[in-house]
Amino acid sequence: MTFVRFLHLLGVAFFVGGQLVLVAITPLLHDDRERMRAVAKRFGAGSGVALAVIMATGAAMASKYHLWSDGTLHAKLGLLVLVFVLTGLHVVTERRRAISLSIVVVSVAIMYLGVRLTYG
Repeated sequence: MTFVRFLHLLGVAFFVGGQLVLVAITPLLHDDRERMRAVAKRFGAGSGVALAVIMATGAAMASKYHLWSDGTLHAKLGLLVLVFVLTGLHVVTERRRAISLSIVVVSVAIMYLGVRLTYG
């Protein structure tokens, strides 16, 4: 289970860490839309893989530790659904900056709940 937890944390580090980096560099690349699109497209592909790893390893840990009835896990899963909804909105709307920041905030909240789930 240590390796599963490691993969979970690696996926979270990529997903949330990448978001934090994008939030920091977006203003720097604001005038170069093509470069920003290229960066976002690459991050989007990596994020999809990271989310798949996070979901698979999270499900494995929830099963192993009998957490499916835990309210903290339910809150974490609800926020994960919100991340998916916000990500979909990010793709189809012009208000991308506000949505990106919302995704970062929700992702950090998910991380907090993960720590709370692990350490009580």
